[in-house]
Amino acid sequence: MAKDVQEVMSLIQSLKKKSKVAAEREIEELKSFASRHGFTEELAQWDLTYWSERQRESLFNFSEEELRPYFPLDKVLQGLFNLSSFLFGIKIQPSDSKVDVWHEDVKFFDIKNEQGEHIASFYLDPYSRPAEKRGGAWMDTVWGKSELLKRKPVAHLVCNQSPPVKDKPSLMTFREVETLFHEFGHGLQHMLTTVKYSDAAGISNIEWDAVELPSQFMENWVYDEITMETISGHYQTGEPLPKRLFEQLVKARKYNAGLHMLRQLYFGALDMELHTSSDHWMDIMKRISDEYTIIKPLPEDRFPCSFQHIFCWWLFCWVLFI
Repeated sequence: MAKDVQEVMSLIQSLKKKSKVAAEREIEELKSFASRHGFTEELAQWDLTYWSERQRESLFNFSEEELRPYFPLDKVLQGLFNLSSFLFGIKIQPSDSKVDVWHEDVKFFDIKNEQGEHIASFYLDPYSRPAEKRGGAWMDTVWGKSELLKRKPVAHLVCNQSPPVKDKPSLMTFREVETLFHEFGHGLQHMLTTVKYSDAAGISNIEWDAVELPSQFMENWVYDEITMETISGHYQTGEPLPKRLFEQLVKARKYNAGLHMLRQLYFGALDMELHTSSDHWMDIMKRISDEYTIIKPLPEDRFPCSFQHIFCWWLFCWVLFI
């Protein structure tokens, strides 16, 4: 794991050398694609998402909406739980206990070990409720394991996908599936802990450069063909995701890989500089963005003011590397 700041920055800078070359090429290709499709202006920050999505659809011949019918929530959960059972020797099932929940959509599950002993539980709050939930997805603890207090770990997993509509179930985008696996990885680290004492059990006091290991490990399974067969099933026919679409999905994983990596490195380098430098944060942001971005931030950009992963983003770069 990382010994000091210099080791982290050395990794970030070494990755930047190759990533920036690839990112510059990808931006030129995106500009050319947009131009061929009638875009006559200079490509700006607010154009990138739209044209990137159009280019990705053109290159790989599928869209996110085309995949959605293959990922009904219940099918994805069944596949995720079966995978967890295979990997860790556990059984996940709806709890028989009467548990208070904060909304009727919230589900509560128990986890049992190979001997059938109850070892942990978790809440799942899957659907978007814009009036009362912030966006994104996350996992956090309800309480941690403590043998002294005879307490089993409990977590909550919160997502923001589309709820069922009439007789149509909740259908997930592939990104939502990937995110669910990611957050469930965090949850498993908390719930499957064998440490007896709460201050060191689960996700408590985990080294920063190891925090994202379980989540990245679980996330990668969605690109495994056998796993895909178990987590996908068209909500009308039950047919798993066609092999053609899966192969294109795997290829698309590398789409704009240089730009994506450079963005992660920008956040990581900015994070480390804000943590270690005594310069004004706007000077730090300008210095790092000049080095790590292709299309520069707007003069009005105040991204660090909303940087929710500040002082820990570098770990994403570290885990992706190892």
